[in-house]
Amino acid sequence: MWCNNCCLCFPVRGGAMWLAGLVIVVNAIGGILLFLWGPYFFSSTMAMIFAGFSVIQAITAGVAFLGLCNWSYMLTRMFVLVQWLVVFLGIARIGTMAYQLQANKDWISSECWGAVNDKGYTPMGTAAAFYCNTPIPTFIKLFIVGLVIDFVLNLYMYFVVWRFYVRMRLYPFQKGIARTYEQGLYEI
Repeated sequence: MWCNNCCLCFPVRGGAMWLAGLVIVVNAIGGILLFLWGPYFFSSTMAMIFAGFSVIQAITAGVAFLGLCNWSYMLTRMFVLVQWLVVFLGIARIGTMAYQLQANKDWISSECWGAVNDKGYTPMGTAAAFYCNTPIPTFIKLFIVGLVIDFVLNLYMYFVVWRFYVRMRLYPFQKGIARTYEQGLYEI
């Protein structure tokens, strides 16, 4: 038997809008921080790729938010079709970032405690000082936990928006006004 409200903490549409807004904010902030501070942890190219992926997650959450605000079948369908790929790539991003952080931990500590960097100042006393004051293994664990929380939020948002999409798709049949799906779309 299918449970229509399994794993839902909030009403479908309102909860999905709230969650999409949260994911937009979290991924936008994460993308900005990776654009600014990513080269301290990764190579410049890898930092831009990871930051760009955070921006893509924020954009897809924005599409979901707009689709939910407008009861848009097209936008929610587009989100459902694209987000599974973004979620799959999110798993690869977590693994790659964890590996890169672990491989670069000596370089990160030398950036923290080393000499003047390429911008002409030491990281201590700048905005990057927060991670230099934390032991590197602890910082890596916190970074990975943050990535996993971000992944879980994106996965749960996908589930909730998918539930809304399925309800919106089946609504004409529940009302009894349609014999085919195409008739139901135009009868609402």
